[in-house]
Amino acid sequence: MRLYNYNIVLLLKRLSLSIFLFFISRLFFYIFNYNLYTEIGLFELTKLFFYGLRFDLSVISYFNILFIIFHIIPWNKLYAKKSFQLILKGYFLITNLLLTIGNMADSIYFHFVQKRSTADVFKLIFTGDDFFILLPKFLSDYWYLLVLAVVFFIVMWGIYPKYNPSVNLNIGNKKIGGLKSAYELTIMLVFLGLSVLGARGGLQLKPLTIIDASKNVKAAHMPLVLNSIFTCMTTYNHKYLEERNYFSNEEATDYYSLIKDHSSDSLRFSNKNVVVILLESFSREYVGVLNNYSGYTPFIDSLSRHSLVFENAYSNGLRSIDAIPAIIAGLPTLMDDPFITSSYSTNNTKGLVEILNEQNYHTAFFHGGNKGTMNFDGFASYAGFNEYYGRDEYDNNKDYDGHWGIYDEPFLQYFAKKLNSFTQPFFAFEFTLSSHYPYHLPAHHQDKFPEGPLKIHRVVRYTDYSLKKFFETASKMGWYNNTIFVIAADHPAQSVIPNTTIDYENNDISVVDKQKMRYYKNTSGRYSIPLMIFVPNDTLMVGTSSKTVQQTDLFPTILDYLNYNEPVYAFGSSMISDSCEGIAVHYVNGLYQITSGDYCLLMDGKNSIYLYDNSKDPGHNNNLLNSNSKLSTKLDKIIKSIVQQYTSGMIRNKLVVEK
Repeated sequence: MRLYNYNIVLLLKRLSLSIFLFFISRLFFYIFNYNLYTEIGLFELTKLFFYGLRFDLSVISYFNILFIIFHIIPWNKLYAKKSFQLILKGYFLITNLLLTIGNMADSIYFHFVQKRSTADVFKLIFTGDDFFILLPKFLSDYWYLLVLAVVFFIVMWGIYPKYNPSVNLNIGNKKIGGLKSAYELTIMLVFLGLSVLGARGGLQLKPLTIIDASKNVKAAHMPLVLNSIFTCMTTYNHKYLEERNYFSNEEATDYYSLIKDHSSDSLRFSNKNVVVILLESFSREYVGVLNNYSGYTPFIDSLSRHSLVFENAYSNGLRSIDAIPAIIAGLPTLMDDPFITSSYSTNNTKGLVEILNEQNYHTAFFHGGNKGTMNFDGFASYAGFNEYYGRDEYDNNKDYDGHWGIYDEPFLQYFAKKLNSFTQPFFAFEFTLSSHYPYHLPAHHQDKFPEGPLKIHRVVRYTDYSLKKFFETASKMGWYNNTIFVIAADHPAQSVIPNTTIDYENNDISVVDKQKMRYYKNTSGRYSIPLMIFVPNDTLMVGTSSKTVQQTDLFPTILDYLNYNEPVYAFGSSMISDSCEGIAVHYVNGLYQITSGDYCLLMDGKNSIYLYDNSKDPGHNNNLLNSNSKLSTKLDKIIKSIVQQYTSGMIRNKLVVEK
C-alpha cells in the first residue's frame, strides 16, 4: 500500500503543476488585456480567478486523463522503471505546456477580437492562407511567447516531482492481500470518479458549458473566468444549432417580424448606384465626432457634417467574417460559427445583391486581399456578385503590404476608377484592410501618421486619409451624384481610455471624458461602430440619429431608400423608417444580448439574467432585471422571438420570404 499511496501523492503534486500553469495563463490574459478590466479590484479579481478554477479543472481532467490512469493503476514494478517515468514526464510537460501556450496565444488574439476563441477559429485558420502568411509576423511581434514556452519547459522540467526509487526498498515481498487489492481498487475508482467529475465540471445534470461562467460573474467578466482551451473544446463539432421554441410561430412574429413589407408604397424605384465601404476594425471609439474629442478620423468627421450619422450603431459580431452576411443578407451571428463557414452556409437566402441583380444592377465585390482571405471570394459568389476584385485583379505588387493585400490608398483609387468603368446603376461593396494587424503603412507614409495610444490608431488615420483621397477622386466622376454611399465598420477593435487625444492636422488637444469612454468596455459598447449614409445633394439625408441600429438594418435600409416595394426577409429594419425597431442583437460568450436605447438585456438561452443601463451604469454593476420588470419583459420577448426564428430558419432552411 505504501508504494501505491506514494504514487497517488505524486500524482496530486504533478497535477498541481498543471493548475499552476493555468493560473499563469489566466494571469497573462489579465495583464495583457488589463485595459479592459481596470475597474476590477483585487478581491473581485481573486473571486474571478477562483471561479475560473472550475473551468481549468475540466480541461486538465480531459487532457490528462491518461496521465491520471497511469498513476492509479496498481502496477508497482512498472513505476520503478526510468523509461516509464520519463514517458509520463514527457506526456505531462508537452500536453500541459501546449495548453498553456495556447491559452496565452489566444490572450493576444482576444486583444483584437475581444472574445475567447471557439472551435470555429480552426476553420478560420485553414480558410485561405492568411494564417500562414501572418504567422511569421505574429511570432516576430510576440516573440516572448516562444521565450516563455522555453522558460516554462525548463522550469517545469526542473520542478516536476520526481519518482524516488528508494521507495521500492520498503515494498517487501509479501503477497498482495485481498485487503490491499480492495483498497487500491477503491482509490482507483475514487480518482476515476473525481476525474469524470472534474471533466464535466461538477455534479450538475449537464456538463459544464460556456454559459455557466455567467452564473457567478457579469457577462463582461466572463472571459476572465473562462479559458480558451475550454471554449474551443466545448464548441468542437458543434455543427448544428439547438432549435429554440419559446412561443407559437404567430406569437414570435408578433414580437418581432422578419418580413419587411413596403408593398403599399407607390414610389418609383430610384435606380441610384449603391456603394458600401466597410472599414476594417474601426471602433466608434476612434471617431472624434461621435465622442466629442479629436479622435483619429478627421475626414470621416468632416464627411459626417454632410451625412446621416447613426450615433448608436452596432456590429452584429466581432469578426470581419460576421459583418458581410449581416450587411448583405441581414443575418446576424447568433451562434459560435460564422455563417460563411457554418454548416448552414448553403442555405437559401435572398440578399441585397440578388435583389439588385434583378433590378439590372451591375454588382461587384472589392477587397484588396489575397484570394481566399476569410473566404470572401466564395461568399461573394454565393451572394450573387457579378464580379470580384482583389489583389490578383489589382495586379501590381509594388502596393502589396506583405501580409494582407494591397494598401488602402492605392486600392481605393483603383476602386474609384473601376466604378467609373461600370454601367449604371451599380452596386459595389468595398472592404478595406490596412487597419488590420499587423498595421503596416506604405514606406512614403511612415512619417505622416503618428502613433496613438494603440498601434491601430496610426493605420486608422491612414485609412481615413485613403478614404478622403477616394472621395476626392470619385467626386469628379459622372456617377458620383447619383450614388448612395454607406460607410460602416466591420467590427470594433482594441479599446483604450487616453487622457487626451491630439488632432495633428489642426494642432488641437482634446480632453477625454473617461466615464463616458468606459462604455466601450461593456458587453454593448464593445460592439459600437461608426455608421453613416452619405447621399450627395440629398439634404434629407443629413443629420444625426440617436436610434439604436445594427449592421443587419443596412440591407432593408438601402432597399427602402431605393423605394423597393417587395417584401424582404431580414433580421433588421429600415433605419430611415419610423417603424425601425431600434435594437441590436449579439451573441456574447454563449449569451444572447439585445441592446435598445440606453439598456441591454442578456439571456442564457432559457431565461433573461441581466438588464443594465448603459448610460448611467457603463460598468454594468447594477442588475436591473427585477427592478425594471416592464422593460426586461419587453426585451425578453423580442430577443427570444429573434432567437427562435433564427434557429428555426437556419435549421429548416427558411431564410427567405415564403411565397
